[in-house]
Amino acid sequence: MEQKIQKKNQVEMMEKLLLVEDHAIFGKMTRTILEKEFAWPVTWTQSLSETVALLEKSTDHFTAAVLDFDLPDAMKGEIIDAVVKEGIPSIIFTASIGDGIREYVWSKKVVDYIFKDDPNCLDYLVSSIRKLITNQEKIILLVDDSSFFRKALSDLLQVQQYQLITASTPAKALKALKNYPDIQLVLTDFNMPEMDGCQLCKVIRKTKKKDDLAIIGISAEGDKTMAARFLKSGANDFIVKQSFITEEFYCRINQCLENIDLIRQAKLAAISDFLTGLYNRRYFFEQGEVVFREAKKASLPLGCAMIDIDLFKQVNDTYGHGVGDQVLQALSKILKAFVKKNELLARLGGEEFCILVPADPKGVSDKSESVLDDLEARFNQLRSDIENTKFFHGERRQLLQITVSIGISHQTDQDFSHLLKTADQKLYEAKENGRNQVVLATDEYHQ
Repeated sequence: MEQKIQKKNQVEMMEKLLLVEDHAIFGKMTRTILEKEFAWPVTWTQSLSETVALLEKSTDHFTAAVLDFDLPDAMKGEIIDAVVKEGIPSIIFTASIGDGIREYVWSKKVVDYIFKDDPNCLDYLVSSIRKLITNQEKIILLVDDSSFFRKALSDLLQVQQYQLITASTPAKALKALKNYPDIQLVLTDFNMPEMDGCQLCKVIRKTKKKDDLAIIGISAEGDKTMAARFLKSGANDFIVKQSFITEEFYCRINQCLENIDLIRQAKLAAISDFLTGLYNRRYFFEQGEVVFREAKKASLPLGCAMIDIDLFKQVNDTYGHGVGDQVLQALSKILKAFVKKNELLARLGGEEFCILVPADPKGVSDKSESVLDDLEARFNQLRSDIENTKFFHGERRQLLQITVSIGISHQTDQDFSHLLKTADQKLYEAKENGRNQVVLATDEYHQ
């Protein structure tokens, strides 16, 4: 049976870091950097005994711990067991990392180790903690019919704080992919009932491209062609079960997930407005056509609201473009909170925004007038909320208030460009009639 491993609810807990370091100067420097980078309090101890005493009496939740391997009262890494047993993800600092120490450290199920004498060690430490935090948002699906290997790999993945789903058969894996569309990585064994791992890869790739989902094949050692078979079937990477080391396993997982993140960021940048983070003009017109066609096919009305900041040029001329940008960003946050999940919001350019409002099939009235009234009332409330919002800028926190004019069109026939043109005409009327108002196109149903 597929299983989603739930993570502890840490929403109400204050994030804190634990630093165990006996070197005064290095400890002070490390704490300063961590507090600056994460804006979290760092509790600093300098020995095993001090750390154990702290953990015994403390009720604090530590997001992660940074542990010196060699302490005055624990020169062989005893600090690791004392902290890890408390369920605290731990990163190890050490001045010497021979093969024996490396193997010992990884056997303790730590997040990472860092060579202390590396000049970039503190930058790497910050990166490692940041990665640990973002891992909590990533979902991995592990597919293996062996309960032994599911347990072994699950333990490794949980150390890195990933959300994990396990499946014992390909059929259950495909069901999990359907139920959890945000899965970013699949780890799949080769020898399984129903279909093998390569066949599973091919099925997954019918609906999930490499841009959206990474796959790592895993199999027992012996077949030299296995890696090629997995890669040709759509996998991104391959790992031999019995011979990989923990460090290699984590590196391969991280590399696949980082590639997915980079691709997603590139895609998002292409469709987003750089200043506000809203969808940009190009994406709005592409996706807007889709939304319009779907509404027309379902014979459902579609609302369109053009929103423009009143006298925005005066804001820029009086306070400068920096303040103007802050106003645009603040208004964008209001609009983000205003729109519903199925609505499309974009910045079309300058101080102009647009929202497409598909009708809820369950909430559509037989009378078009009631739908229009609902739209008008909703956007009038938005207009009023913006008018009553206080924007503060500059070191003196000077008060600035703005208003918006809104033009609304609403139709199921014609075409998408006509819908936009009508909303734009009503926006112009709102400006001409004195600004800070909503003008609704009520005559569309008689055209």
